[in-house]
Amino acid sequence: MQDARRRSLSRGAKAFLDSADPNAPPIRDLPLDAARQALDTLMLAVDQPGPEVAEISDHAGPDVDGIAARLRCYTPLTPAHGVMIFFHGGGWTLGNVTAYDGFARRLCAATGHIIASVDYPLSPEHRYPIALNAGLSALHWAIDRARSLDPECGAIALAGDSAGGTLATALALRMARTVRLSHLALFYPVLVIEDQSEHTSRALLGDGTYFLSRADIAWAAGNYLSDPAQADLEDVSPLLSPRLADLPPTTVITAGYDPLRDEGADLVRRLQAHGNEARLYCFEGVVHGFMGLSQVMEESQTAFDLLGKRLR
Repeated sequence: MQDARRRSLSRGAKAFLDSADPNAPPIRDLPLDAARQALDTLMLAVDQPGPEVAEISDHAGPDVDGIAARLRCYTPLTPAHGVMIFFHGGGWTLGNVTAYDGFARRLCAATGHIIASVDYPLSPEHRYPIALNAGLSALHWAIDRARSLDPECGAIALAGDSAGGTLATALALRMARTVRLSHLALFYPVLVIEDQSEHTSRALLGDGTYFLSRADIAWAAGNYLSDPAQADLEDVSPLLSPRLADLPPTTVITAGYDPLRDEGADLVRRLQAHGNEARLYCFEGVVHGFMGLSQVMEESQTAFDLLGKRLR
């Protein structure tokens, strides 16, 4: 795999990393409430406000194994091309629809889709598969309600940021034979829990220098899973699935200085080998999460624009 350090960090990425307090403890070492507040505060500072949309409304999906998804829906200013269910990042432990408001607005404006942002239950209070059940609830809601939101709107796509990419991919695999999905959009996704020898970016970039670390990934997985053996399930590590050929057309956006970079590229290679219209866009000079750092990284909007061209 390529060595990201052959290319320089972008100006925005370097400024973002340099702004961090070197004496601050890693977010994984904070009390859970403080860690969640830290991410919310960061997202408010670096990704809001987002662009104007026509309407924002809250909805609830049907019950799936005791979980009814809470959804915040963003309607575009122009006639909608479809509904996109979006799962935010945060290691299944942090984040919420309010923190990701700017992200959802950009996704709505760029793709011309109604964005149903899922406020799924967080770990460790709610471990696997509860967040995925919330995704199933959201998908059933989209199937039942998409046309009532916009009579011309029938296509349903899935999207996920980081750990939300795990949920989006797992949901696409689980429902591939029963629901026709128009697209799967993944932003620097977690696609496998355990390190894979071919994914050298985890070892090369995972020491914490570049925002996300291997220790962060392990912490998030420990919160999400009640049993380490669950890491081998395709619902948890979808890259291990033998059914990748069932995925819809896929777009994967990665960051060159991200420990998760290589697994995103690996997924695209495998999908293309199956004839999937998969596309990979790697932004070489940025770090994990850059699409949600729009106020400090100009590459964020470029990434949204590329996705919009794929979907419109």
